[in-house]
Amino acid sequence: MNESETHIVLVGSGGRPYRAYAFRALAARHRLSALLAEEPTWQREYLHSWKVADLGDPVAVTAALDELRGPDSAVLTWDETALEVTAAAAEKLSLRHMSALAARRCRDKYLTRGLLDGAGLPSVRHGLAHTEEEAERIAESLGFPVVVKPRALAGSMGVVLAENAEEVRDAYRLAGGAAYSTLPTGHGILVEEFLDGPEISVDSVVADGEVTLVQVAGKRLGFAPHFEEIGHLVGGWDEARPWAAPVRELLTAAHRALGVELGVTHAEIRLTASGPRLVELNGRLGGDLIPYAGELATGIDLVVAAAEAALGRTPDLTPRRTSLAEVRFVYPPYDGTVRSISTAGAETVPGVAHAAVLTEPGAELLLPPRQAIPRLAVLIAVGADEEACARVLETAVPLVTSEVEPFAGGAS
Repeated sequence: MNESETHIVLVGSGGRPYRAYAFRALAARHRLSALLAEEPTWQREYLHSWKVADLGDPVAVTAALDELRGPDSAVLTWDETALEVTAAAAEKLSLRHMSALAARRCRDKYLTRGLLDGAGLPSVRHGLAHTEEEAERIAESLGFPVVVKPRALAGSMGVVLAENAEEVRDAYRLAGGAAYSTLPTGHGILVEEFLDGPEISVDSVVADGEVTLVQVAGKRLGFAPHFEEIGHLVGGWDEARPWAAPVRELLTAAHRALGVELGVTHAEIRLTASGPRLVELNGRLGGDLIPYAGELATGIDLVVAAAEAALGRTPDLTPRRTSLAEVRFVYPPYDGTVRSISTAGAETVPGVAHAAVLTEPGAELLLPPRQAIPRLAVLIAVGADEEACARVLETAVPLVTSEVEPFAGGAS
């Protein structure tokens, strides 16, 4: 166990396949404690100490964080569901962290939209609906197609493309019934204009209000008309890209408008024909193994950078590699019960840098939009360019073997 003098208190965890790399990176450099929603299992080998509390209770989180911290501690979370409560607790305890106000602004997509509009940034036309009829009226004023989404969820849950009034009503009901862990619901559904063009995500490090763009990922979307993220092509930030300058300007201004002055952020952007538009700005590390893929591609570890920023240090953001890394998720062919899953064959393919099973035998999986991220496995390929990554995955993905038993009555 690391006995370093530097101490990081982590709030929240995430599942082992998605966040073990981050625990490993932190524990190798710092004395690591955690505030978790339940007793640690796989996390235990990385931890110096821990406490269990209701991560939705600001009073409990503040008290537990106060007990875990020391004189030179820093607090960090990558858990979307714990971001606001962690920020509020850190503020009360005078710990370095994104402010509670900035965290709330990032989490609330409707609030984000209003602040960006107020700052005069390129807008996404939108409205907030509380009934199906109101959603239909907003959609008709914007013009079809539109995107219907929950106001403050995550993981693309409940996000649907609607082509007409009937689909808007269906999408409103879907978005209204969507849930993601403990995140809030029931305070309105966003209806937005559909943004054309490819979607990217950009990860940035923010220190004392200065925004440094570090890596970019091209999103692979599937299960239309839903927006399930089925993969990501990750590489270092490149100012030579034709859209780099306007994206940098947009993100710098967006961080300022939302008041984000500290931390690692994950922005989602559409590269439309009329310029980049911000879909959302998340006040934490990206999910879906994007930071890990970025480290494989560039040598820059955003987990380490997040800890350094929290400690008041200047992170080393010097690229050491110029590769690309592609994350690819494997889904079941239909709704059903998983009987077996193996990545052993895929792991032997040259260029596969990471392979992991994401579920267990006995798990019941429902394809989007009925379940959040119903994935069987994940692969990460590393190559010199996009084509090289694609060749690796074309070979490796068919070697992921699984048996999924359809539910009674046949596959959905």
